[in-house]
Amino acid sequence: MVPSHSKESDVDMKDPQTLIGLLQTELSTTNHEVMLLTLELEQRVAERMAQLSETNAELVKEIAERRRAEEEVKQLNRDLQQRAGLLEAANEELETFSYSVSHDLRAPLRHILGYATMLHEEANPALGEKSQQHLTRIKQSATKMSTLIDELLHFSRFSHVELNRESVDLNAIVDSVIRDHNAEVQGRNVVWKHTQLPGAWGDVALLRQVVVNLISNALKYSRLSNPAEIEISVLENDSGETVFFVRDNGVGFDSQHADKLFGVFQRLHKESEFEGTGVGLASVRRIVARHGGKTWADGEVGRGATFYFSLPRS
Repeated sequence: MVPSHSKESDVDMKDPQTLIGLLQTELSTTNHEVMLLTLELEQRVAERMAQLSETNAELVKEIAERRRAEEEVKQLNRDLQQRAGLLEAANEELETFSYSVSHDLRAPLRHILGYATMLHEEANPALGEKSQQHLTRIKQSATKMSTLIDELLHFSRFSHVELNRESVDLNAIVDSVIRDHNAEVQGRNVVWKHTQLPGAWGDVALLRQVVVNLISNALKYSRLSNPAEIEISVLENDSGETVFFVRDNGVGFDSQHADKLFGVFQRLHKESEFEGTGVGLASVRRIVARHGGKTWADGEVGRGATFYFSLPRS
């Protein structure tokens, strides 16, 4: 069956003018839509360009601020390096001066001590009791000064001696130091607690001095305790260093003064209470620092103290 067409439709399709009119109308509509789309697109592009321009301005500002910050950091690093250089030079000069002075003072002190001893022996019968006391004090002071000079020379040596790094068995060092001290503490009730220690990488002689000084310190300040408990162990941690400690149950100290303990000739107790020069812990800090480690302490008056030192893991 052939589909039928209306007469009007046939006329429209056959009339060129009508067809042209329809096409023009359709084209006009299409152009209007294209224009609207173009305007919308231009508006979107303008908005996007504005956003990009704002973002770019913020980025330029951020880059400028970052460059300023980087320049400030560089300047701070330059200042820090300069100050570190000045500090290192000052320390070297001070240590050289200390070594020189200490070395030069030894001879006069020996003379003072020698003459005081001779005078005490030769003129003793003719001296009164008060004069003998004065001579005794001169000898004691000269002896004390000689000890201080020796300690200062040792401290200076720890700063200058070349490090001979190798694998160090700290367990063997601790066992040896304990054996040496056992002869000195006969008659005292001392309980040693020594756990297995990991190895270290450093100078054997200097690390032994660290152990000697810390154990000697623990023994000295726990001599009034019965029993005296001294623990040598290690802290478990996930950092790149090993933390060792020596703990005692002695007289302890006020923790707010902990850092003072590591200063040269610094003491928290009177010499009449506990003998010493105040150089041992300073030497510990210097040796550990030269190995790239740190030292610190905590304690409580009447409840003991713990001294820590860290070493980079080998």
